[in-house]
Amino acid sequence: MALNPVKPAFEALVSAFSFLVPVTAVVWVLSVPQRMGFLIYPEQVAAFMLGAALFVVFARDMSEKRPARQLLDSALAIASIGLGIYVYFRFPVLTEDVYQYPTEGLILGILVTILVLEGLRRVVGWTLVVITFLMLLYALYGDYVPGPLRGRGMEFGDVMRFVGTDSGGTWGPALQIAAFVVVIFVLFGGLLLAIGGGEFFTQAAMRVAGRGPGNTAKVAVVASGLFGSISGSAVSNVMSTGVMTIPMMKRSGFKPAQAGAIEAVASTGGQLAPPVMGAAAFLMAELLQMPYRSILLAAIIPAIIYYLSVYAQIDFIARRDKHGAADWLDREPMLSVLSKGWLPLIAIVVLIGSIFTWNKRAEVAAIWSIAVLVIVSGSLWLAGRGRPKLSPREIAANVTKTGGQICDILLICAAAGMIIGLLSATGLGFSLSFFLIGFGGKSLFGLLVITGLVGIVLGLGLPTTGVYLLLASMAAPALVQLGIEPLSAHMFVFYYGMLSMITPPIALAAFAAASISGAPQLQTGMQALRFGWVAYLLPFLFVYKPGLLMEGHWYEIAYVFVSSLTALLLVCGGMVGHALTPLRWPVRALWIVTGLLIIAPLRQIGPAYLEFSVSGLGLAILAIYFVQTRTVAEAARGEKVATASDT
Repeated sequence: MALNPVKPAFEALVSAFSFLVPVTAVVWVLSVPQRMGFLIYPEQVAAFMLGAALFVVFARDMSEKRPARQLLDSALAIASIGLGIYVYFRFPVLTEDVYQYPTEGLILGILVTILVLEGLRRVVGWTLVVITFLMLLYALYGDYVPGPLRGRGMEFGDVMRFVGTDSGGTWGPALQIAAFVVVIFVLFGGLLLAIGGGEFFTQAAMRVAGRGPGNTAKVAVVASGLFGSISGSAVSNVMSTGVMTIPMMKRSGFKPAQAGAIEAVASTGGQLAPPVMGAAAFLMAELLQMPYRSILLAAIIPAIIYYLSVYAQIDFIARRDKHGAADWLDREPMLSVLSKGWLPLIAIVVLIGSIFTWNKRAEVAAIWSIAVLVIVSGSLWLAGRGRPKLSPREIAANVTKTGGQICDILLICAAAGMIIGLLSATGLGFSLSFFLIGFGGKSLFGLLVITGLVGIVLGLGLPTTGVYLLLASMAAPALVQLGIEPLSAHMFVFYYGMLSMITPPIALAAFAAASISGAPQLQTGMQALRFGWVAYLLPFLFVYKPGLLMEGHWYEIAYVFVSSLTALLLVCGGMVGHALTPLRWPVRALWIVTGLLIIAPLRQIGPAYLEFSVSGLGLAILAIYFVQTRTVAEAARGEKVATASDT
């Protein structure tokens, strides 16, 4: 049987374009074309990268497709890279005066729309495709919509020319951030793991978790938090670390649903944990026109509270169910961990130092860290000794893998660019903000609840990046107009875009964990909802207590932090029914009610001393409890010593 030469050719091209996408991003971020004297628009480079990503989406796995499907996908793949190259060369002309070339702009817009929507359907399903299509229909027939959301209808040709040639549309800021920032950080994360970052995180987590009750689950929380802060993807985090941590938790006594839920919640939190966070964090920095380090600083306290909440619940459950410490964990000495993980540690230090000390842009700081990884590991490979080391072939393979992984985000951001651009061009963005402002004027809390629910519903079919971009365009402006700080508004929608990962009925991270633990999916999702309860309340604190985002005086920040920790311990203990000792129902109810009242924005509905009094009451309840518990424990210990002496 004759070999089909098309299949290997496409496989080679898929690898080539996958490799080219991150390389192009690095070249652009380092301003190589500008240093060589070339005048190139960022939209041109982003368009080429999108064309390459579309080629990869349509052409990968070509050998597994039927002949008719191969023919269709070959045509789509060739059209995609042709589109990228064509826009690269023609964009400067068309963006300046597209109406001199109306037919060309029309055809280009139609081709962009078809290829992006079909590629999007293949990588993330129908949800965002339907939303984009509805936005296109609104652009055409918005003048027929009754009520306050009525827009101005546009001609079909004008809509297509806007989509295909305008800097505020497909090729705009959303796609550019994905192409020039997110790609760089995905590459950094891939190389970090390739040189042993995952093993380093796991061993470091084992040292941090110690040998106390439930230490296997605590290892999962710390390891998934560390890993997730680099990967930025909840599902991939679950599949990477969960294969090790979930069996460990089950072996130490945790129920399968609990083990899966703990891993899902810990992995989801990686999207909000510095230093890398998820792709949405970079988009937030761009939309707010803020340095990325400001986003990182704002995310620190919420991330600490999120993970401490999960950690506290694990400790209380382990004490309640009498899960002893897993002494069989293979914990290496800290010096051994550091001696093996010194390169990942140095790379992270370079990243953080570049952002905070040398005030470098986030993507430039990531390239510096990538350079450290490549130079040091490559030098060790050339020397033939030491670890960790990567050969040039392994480095190229990781770059290629990054290009394949980033395709989804590039397509999502291209579609989001269409939607955001059309929101502005049709006036729907203004109308929607005006409508929400009117609603919020009656009930800001009601508007926040609705915004949060919309974020969770959208997240049932969209990744966090897509949800954030939509809500940042539609809801965040209204929240800002109502007096909420822009950072608080954007962090609010960012969190609720993430929560769909652990919210049934489609909790993707929880369901991924269930596939490893063997527990029922819905049961795992409900357990994840319980473990991640604090994440549903934190966004409201961003609005009512902005000190949580490090906004305000130091004493305000310290007060919010301490009171939030007090509240989470009270609620966690009350929910579990156990802290250091069992809690009876009246005490549980007192703990839960007091904790929730501390979180509630009492200062908004009453005098300031009411909030401070409730916080003081909560702190006193905990202090009295821990003092009494320690006194009883010491008395019991003394009684045992006396009994042993008598014996």
